Amino acid sequence: MSGRRKHRPFTSLSRRIRRQKVISLKNIIHKERHRCGGIFYDECDFNTFEEEPDYFWTWSDIYFTGLDPATFWNAEIITSQVAFKDIIHSCAFNEACEMPSELERQAEFKIETDPNYNTKGKIFSYTQRPKKVRRHDVFNGLTFSDYVKNREKEISHNEPPSCYRRYQFLPGYAYGLGLRMIVDTPVLSRQVIEDAIADFRLHGECESFSLEPFPIQCVDLKGKT
Repeated sequence: MSGRRKHRPFTSLSRRIRRQKVISLKNIIHKERHRCGGIFYDECDFNTFEEEPDYFWTWSDIYFTGLDPATFWNAEIITSQVAFKDIIHSCAFNEACEMPSELERQAEFKIETDPNYNTKGKIFSYTQRPKKVRRHDVFNGLTFSDYVKNREKEISHNEPPSCYRRYQFLPGYAYGLGLRMIVDTPVLSRQVIEDAIADFRLHGECESFSLEPFPIQCVDLKGKT
């Protein structure tokens, strides 16, 4: 019998167990209030971004309690610029995946490994081989990744997609309820996160998105406007 723990979505747990987990999170939030402010908990040391002006805090994984005492949220919060780049990358990547033949696509994404043996000659792990560089005629001699990067630049400047403030549920999380939050700000801060949480609660902790897109400027792949 496998010793691996079975994945159980948070929503499948009894209300009593979910409330216990909420109480445990509340204790963590209270314990870390000097760092996180007492509204949410973030595992990363985001204070380092204030000390390093060349680094920008643009996404984070946070936890905060819900309006229901048996609910807490396991949320990914990202800035509008990050969401904008994610959309562009998905468009370019999906386009590139459709262009090669099925055999070329399989070869491109195939992962090759070499076995590692213990002193008794038995395999105990595998090491991934360095990926072979493949250039494709369909990409005019470019590699898959180079083609995607070029298309990202073209889409960003010529066909920029719309991006909206959004609260989107992410199902199947084992720890809390999954949530994606997109906020209209160039960088994150403790105040930005607290305001987003307050707004999410104001909307009844429901999925929602803004009717007007963010006024995002074209950005290069380094994130500079």
